[in-house]
Amino acid sequence: MRLPITLFVLILCFSSCKEKVEKKSKPKTEETESQVQPTEKVDLTKVPDSLELIADKNLIGDFNGDNKADFTSLVKNKNNDKIGVLILNNSPNQESFIFGAGNEVDQMTDLNWIEVFKTLPKGEIVSPTLVDEKTGDIIGQDESKNFKLIGNGIYMSVEESHGGGIIFWNGKEYKWYHIE
Repeated sequence: MRLPITLFVLILCFSSCKEKVEKKSKPKTEETESQVQPTEKVDLTKVPDSLELIADKNLIGDFNGDNKADFTSLVKNKNNDKIGVLILNNSPNQESFIFGAGNEVDQMTDLNWIEVFKTLPKGEIVSPTLVDEKTGDIIGQDESKNFKLIGNGIYMSVEESHGGGIIFWNGKEYKWYHIE
């Protein structure tokens, strides 16, 4: 008699634990799902031979606002070991754009400081951070340069300080805003 009761109690405990684990993991999945559904695949053979994709730092989003899934990744330049950001637009000619990795962006050629790499939603308002040139103190956001994102923005920062940048499409080209 004790054995069946013990088995019954164990089964209830395990099924109860399973439900809690499933409930906890569901919101995380919803948070990381992309809003953009690929209509065509981005051709990764268009990645320049001099660049190596950093495997765990890849994002898919509609970065140029054309409702097609584009691709971005942190990359390492094989020639100079500098880190940067590569964007491949999902367009007929698969345009690519490189920030850092030896190319200058906001007076930097190496973006090796990036720890956080994620997308920002379309429609979010972004603006650069104003910094006092003499003291280096943060003044605040430059609201005169507010921009409503046409496509997904690419946000990157350092975990401790949250300083970093945003790359976004302004309708003609990709722009960089320094943020704190």
